Amino acid sequence: DEEGLTSEEQSAAAQAEAEQALGAYWNALEGTIDPTKVNRAANNALIGNVEEVAQQMVERFHPDDRIMAWFDFFNHDSERVCRNMTAYMQRVVPLVESMLEGA
Repeated sequence: DEEGLTSEEQSAAAQAEAEQALGAYWNALEGTIDPTKVNRAANNALIGNVEEVAQQMVERFHPDDRIMAWFDFFNHDSERVCRNMTAYMQRVVPLVESMLEGA
């Protein structure tokens, strides 16, 4: 939910950031980057702008499920991590709740 970016730019930035973080993760574990593993890991994550993350949550999880979110996964920018957590609680969670109420 970075200010100054359109919804599409937020989505693209989130995808690029996630791919970079997951690539660094696998590289650190194995010493080589396997694009297949990065893609599979990205498919297990919630990645995108506010609306996309909310939609993924509603589509992929049962309303009674609990989600463990790693906002700092390979991200050492503490201000950014705090912005991401705030956006999650103030924008994603209410949107998911309203989507579930309308279902």
